[in-house]
Formats: sequence, C-alpha cells, structure tokens
Amino acid sequence: MTVNLLAGPILRRTTKNRVCVWLAVANPLALQLTITDSQETALGQSKLDDLTEQRVQLGKNLWVYLLQARPNEDTGGLDGKDPVFLADTLMYYRLDEVDAEGNARPLDLSDLAYGSLKYPSFFIPSKLKQLLHGSCRKPHGGGFDPKKQQPMPDALSHGHTLLEKTYDNLELRPSLLLLTGDQIYADDVAISLLAMLRQQSLVVVGKQESLPLIDAPLMLEPSSPTRLDPSSIPLHGRKQVLMEKHGRWAHFSSGESENHLFTFGEYAAMYLYAFGNSSKWEPVWNWQDLAAIGVAESETTQEGEDKHSKAKAAWLKQAKPLRSYHETLPQVRQLLANIPTYMIFDDHDVTDDWNITGNWYDGVRGSAMGRRIVSNALAAYWAFQAWGNDPDNFHKDLAFSVSLHLNDDFIDRDGVTRMHEGNSQCLNGDAIDSAIGDRYDLHMWKSRGWGFSIPTEPPIIAMDSRTQRQYENKYYPAVLMDRYALDWLRVEWAKLKTGQDIDDNTGPIIIAATPVMGFSAIEHIQQIALWLAGWLESWKPMRILEKLIDKEGFITGWMVNKLDAESWSSNKEGFVGFMDTLLRRMNIKRCVFLSGDVHYAFTANAQFKYQGRTLQCCQLTSTALSNQPNAKQYKFLEHAAGHDTGIKTHRHWALMPNQRWTSKVQLLQAENSKLRVFAECNLGLVKFGNGLPVSHTLLNGNSNLVYLLPAQRGE
Repeated sequence: MTVNLLAGPILRRTTKNRVCVWLAVANPLALQLTITDSQETALGQSKLDDLTEQRVQLGKNLWVYLLQARPNEDTGGLDGKDPVFLADTLMYYRLDEVDAEGNARPLDLSDLAYGSLKYPSFFIPSKLKQLLHGSCRKPHGGGFDPKKQQPMPDALSHGHTLLEKTYDNLELRPSLLLLTGDQIYADDVAISLLAMLRQQSLVVVGKQESLPLIDAPLMLEPSSPTRLDPSSIPLHGRKQVLMEKHGRWAHFSSGESENHLFTFGEYAAMYLYAFGNSSKWEPVWNWQDLAAIGVAESETTQEGEDKHSKAKAAWLKQAKPLRSYHETLPQVRQLLANIPTYMIFDDHDVTDDWNITGNWYDGVRGSAMGRRIVSNALAAYWAFQAWGNDPDNFHKDLAFSVSLHLNDDFIDRDGVTRMHEGNSQCLNGDAIDSAIGDRYDLHMWKSRGWGFSIPTEPPIIAMDSRTQRQYENKYYPAVLMDRYALDWLRVEWAKLKTGQDIDDNTGPIIIAATPVMGFSAIEHIQQIALWLAGWLESWKPMRILEKLIDKEGFITGWMVNKLDAESWSSNKEGFVGFMDTLLRRMNIKRCVFLSGDVHYAFTANAQFKYQGRTLQCCQLTSTALSNQPNAKQYKFLEHAAGHDTGIKTHRHWALMPNQRWTSKVQLLQAENSKLRVFAECNLGLVKFGNGLPVSHTLLNGNSNLVYLLPAQRGE
C-alpha cells in the first residue's frame, strides 16, 4: 500500500526506557519502529500487537501514530538490570511497513537524515549539555532584516542549521528541543493560509464539520439555525461571527480573529502544515484566486474603494513573511525528525487570552459554539502535541471519546444506544450526536494530564498554567496554578526523585509558559494600570453602577484583557503560593525557569526569599520564533530595557513576619552586545556544566547574542 505521509516523523519522548516517534498518515498501515546502532543492529522495536493503542483515527483520511519502541532484552542491561538504550551514543530509527505476510518494507526517510547518515539520528544524554527552546510560531509573524532587505526566516530553522554542523559531535549537538507555547496561532491566521486549511481539512477529515450555536434547540424559534457551517463564512469574516450576539456569541476576545480556526479539521490541517508540510500544501498566494473563493467585504467603503480593502490590506501585509515561513518548513521538518521534542501549550494554540479571567472562562464555557471550538483545539493539541510528551498521561477513554466524536458518521449507533440503556426515552440520531458531543467537550475541558516531566539530568518539569487556574474574582488576574496543580507539581518531583539520583542541590528545569521572573519595566506598568483600575472601581458611584449591572470588577477585567495581564506577578498570592511550593514543600534550592510568550527574549539571574529560605534561580526567556513586535513595541522595549540596568528588588512588607518576601531580578547583558532585552525572532540555546546552565545564546541567523550565567562567571 502506498504511504500517504501527511506529517512527521517527529521524534518525541525519548528516554533510556522508551523511544517514541510520531507521524500522521492518510491511510491505516501496519507500521513498526526500529531503533538501531551504526551497524543497523536492532536495539529495540515497537510491537505490532500494540498498534491499536499506538494509533488513532481522527478523520476519514487522518491516522495519527505514536509508535513506541522499548529496548531489546540484550540491549544495555548489565548485572541483571532491566534493558536500556545506551546513553551518549548516536542511534538511528527506521520505520517499516509490515504486510499481512510479515514482510517489512522501510519507508524512505533519507531526505530527513543529516550528512552522510542513512536514517534520522538522535542520542540520549547521560547529562544535559545543550538544549534548544523557543515559542510563538506565527506563520506570518516573522520580522524584516534591514541588512538583507528581506523577511527573516522562522527562527526554528536555526536549529536545523546547528544540527547540520554538529550532528556527528555529541559534545556540541543539542539533545532536546523544548517548545514552550504557541506552536500554532489558531486565532491570528493569514488569509492565504486559511483558504488552504479550509480546503485540506475537508480532505483529511472527510466531511464539513459544523459548530453548535446553542445547547437547547427548543429554546429557539423553529426557523432559527442550531448549527453553523463554517464554509458559509467568507475569508476574513470570522471575527464578526465570533462576536455575534443572540446566543451565538463565542465570548472570545482575540483582536485578530478574522480567520480564526473553528473545526478540528482546520486545527489538524494547521499542525500538518506547521510540522513541516510533507504533503507540500501551498497557501493560496494569488489575490484573484482568494477573491474567487469568497472574501468578506469591508463594513464601510469610500467611493471607488475596493470592497475587499481590509482583507486585501491584510493579504498584502502577510504575504512576504508567510512566504518566508513556508520556505523554511522542510528545514523544520528535518530538525523535528532528529531531535527529541517536547511541547506545552500557551494561549494561541487554542485562542488568544484563553482562560485569562474567570469571566472569560465562564463566558466561553457557557457558549455552545465557544465551548466546541476550544474542545476542537484541545483535541488537536492532544493528538499533535501532548500525546508525544508522555503517552502514559492519557488513558484510552480520552482517545476513544475524541475518535468517537470525529468519526461519528461511521459509528454503530445501535451500540451507542445500548450504552444508554435505562433512559426513559429511546435515543434518536440527534440525541446520540448530542451525547457524543457532550462527552467530547467534557473530556477536553476537564482533563488534567497536560503537564509532564522528563527524567534528564537535571530533570525537566513542564507545567500547565492554562487549564488549572483559580479565579478568586471573575474579572481579576487569575492564580495561574490552583492547589491541585501545585500538588501535581509535587507529585512529579517525587516521581523524578524516586526514579533517579536527585539530591537537595539539584536544580530542575521548570517550563513555565510565561516568565516567572519577568521584565520589571513592563510588569510594573501592568501593576500600576491594575491599581488605577481598582482605585476607579473603589469610587462609590462606580461601585453602585457596576453592582446595578451585575458587573462588579468589570473595569479591572477590561484592563486585564487590554494589557494581557497574566504574568505570575499579576496575582501576588498565586506567585507566592507557587514559590512557596518550590521552596518549602519540594525543598528546591535552585532552579531554571524556561519561558516564552512575551515576544521578547532576556536572560536574568534571580533570587526569592521567603520564611528564612532562599531560591536561587535563573530565568531564560526565548521568544518569538516567528512573531516579532511591531515598530512601536520594539522602540518601547528598547527604551524600557535601557533603563533596567541593575538588580530590581520587590518586597512584600506584611504585618506578620512570616508573610514577608523579597524577590530580586537582574537582567544580564550579552557578552557581544549591550542588549539586555532582545525583540528579534530567535531560538534559545542553553549550555550546561555540572548540571547548571552556563550560557544562554539567542540564535537569530545574524549576530547571535551570548549571555553568560553566574556559574560561568565564577559568582
């Protein structure tokens, strides 16, 4: 059978006990993963008997695989110990299609191998020496290089350039890639790209998906529609639909949602494109072709003005950076095939401002349309990102619920009816669809398995600070991790400590989507603005007005959304609760925070003191891979960074001594530049020595910025 490869292969969770490889294909195949040494001797294989648990159908023409190879009995095991893949040894993997007679035919992956190698390669480090990290890949968000007078490439491609030079040198070759959020932009999509994604989503899913507009059809007039067909919305016209009232308002808050992804198929197509575009899909580059498909007309036009002026202006602005991103996709695909890659979401993987306040959560959760779009985003996130981080985090019922909903055209409806025996009424087709949809939404919204850990040395913990928030007031900045999330953090640390040699001086690498120790200049502005909003709301007439309209705290909520105020420092109680968990409950004395989100990069040495204990940490922030600030934002960042040249100290002077804390943050200056804050697109490279980071390099394709950390300076 011909292999119709849609995406991948991508090397995912890779430890001494297991190697996982992810890929997506258009037709079901009996695929087997084999790990080999340089002599092509098999070191481990996936089992064909496990294939039903290692693949899932997500559409008529979309099958996602997470093949998992365990080491053979004679691989690396010493003195009666369990077999393991050898550390610090270059290994390779092969994918075979096995026919009914058991004959294996290797897939041709030669275009993904580096140098003279025959297959994609990787290694498992005994100790971390180098890793890559970055976030925020907006296809049309790349910057402009004034020296070369051309758009800058997606910075993730710099990882490919590095591997081309170091693939056979394990001292210099990075061993991990950590993507810390916004691997796709679901809300801010280029018009040329959406035109292609809409078309390809129909191909991979095999049908036009619709969205529910309301929960209870009987509440509407008989002539009112109950579902939305996204194909009926012209290109660059989805923002108006998202904001439409009368029971259809999705309660989203993205300001750039004219081409927002809606269906699972569209989210899936975006991932298939962003992960390397192995099918060589092309965005619709030509304006006349876009207009022929159907483009939203501007709300107001001047006499003689193009009726599509807003859409055309967006197309003109997006064309060059999107083309640059598109051209780097083969390099990104090769990189992802050759380096163990881990991914955690931020907001744009779903939609801008996802769960930013309790009011946002309640509004979207209460909207049938908004709820389903978020479910579609999370289902795609599970299949394309989360599953490969740690397959053990997800039980088979989640996969079944997703597959059941997406393939409901092919299910045994009599069987589903039997699942609901005991109901007072016989279930008809609509009731079955509703039950399947409810199950799908609940699984997506209530899952708590998104965070993960990696047993490297030093160990890595990736936190979910998006779906486990605590809302003390529905309009105020949230606690980014509730007590259950903090308990999860403690459990992951305990698991790591019982599985490897970790002492009290071990400093874990903690992936936090937003910087824990942030850039003070911007965070102070946010805090002042929030204080002013609170002061205005303390004015008695304003309190009375807000109470009358049942929107107490609304001004603060508006300010939170406007400023994107979801830094750790925005909610001091949540910040201290998190730091207290690290210090006292986990007994961590030092750590590394790895972050993205903010669209500028910096390296900071930091310290937090609380109740007689001190946490020494460094904050390494690399962002964006492809979403450069505009000219005004760039100028502001440059000005703000110029005034932040020393150690910034923040103190909480509480009445009770045990409630007082002190935080110090020092932005470091690059060795080869005066810059402390860098706003161009970049990919972070972290070098370690004796378990501690010694340097943080921002790869940008021109003059890479190198920041030396205190351990290297001898401090």
